Amino acid sequence: MRSRGKGGSGGEHEIIIKRRGKKGHDDAHGGAWKVAFADFTLAMMALFMVLWIIQPQIDQSNPSYGEMESNPLVDGGAGIFDGTSRSPLELDGMPVRPARADETTSRESNSEQDGSRNYGSTEELQKLAALMRQVASEVDALANLEVDVVPQGLRILIKDDQQRFMFQRGSATLNPHFQKLLGVLSGVLTKVDNKLIISGHTDATPYRQKNGYDNWNLSGDRALRARNALVAAGLSERSVLQVTAQADVMPLHPDDPQSGANRRVEILLLTASAEALYKELFGDSYGKVRFSESGASYSGASSD
Repeated sequence: MRSRGKGGSGGEHEIIIKRRGKKGHDDAHGGAWKVAFADFTLAMMALFMVLWIIQPQIDQSNPSYGEMESNPLVDGGAGIFDGTSRSPLELDGMPVRPARADETTSRESNSEQDGSRNYGSTEELQKLAALMRQVASEVDALANLEVDVVPQGLRILIKDDQQRFMFQRGSATLNPHFQKLLGVLSGVLTKVDNKLIISGHTDATPYRQKNGYDNWNLSGDRALRARNALVAAGLSERSVLQVTAQADVMPLHPDDPQSGANRRVEILLLTASAEALYKELFGDSYGKVRFSESGASYSGASSD
């Protein structure tokens, strides 16, 4: 609406009056979004309820559920060295191949024929460890033996004591006391179907002969000497999967690498799953690309 008035000086000026329509607060902020949000919340609650109800059934029917519980790399699972895990560590995400049914059947058949058995559970391994300590005690060698349950199986550590060295310094000549200890351990291991890995270790004291013979050679020869002593006492040659030299790279006491406690021979008794991992690493289980003068060719995974 416009109106004209007269100014005090005789001039005219124009007055403009604008009328605004009144809008209610509810018109600008309607309640439709609240209804949609309530429907969404109700749907999510219903979904969570359904998942919560069916979760126990999924856990029991999923074949990988048991492996998750014992996997030391999963939160809430068993610790790596607390002796409760039955599976070996995974390497860079590489899955552990479980033993196939034909491998299990073959192992059981062989065990029945020779009277041996395969140890896998923590309880079984603990009983086997107790038996090894008992036979070591009978030959006055309990101070030279440590046996622990680890995720890969059973770790058998044979070491020096304050009075006796396992090997003469700088050689792979075995002390008769330790020859006897390996003999009684062999008597136990002949009744075990699990495979073995034997490793030799030295301290960090430099050892080198003029011909280049060093701690690597020495630790390897000592591991091989221990293997030969076990076989001579009755252990099957096929029980040992690997004999390895470790030199001083895996000390028991990293803070004191030159300590004599680092000199030892270790025997790792593998569970079935650890043996399967070993075969994945060193066997023919994966497809390979082979290179030759004629070019590259792919060979599929072995079924053996």
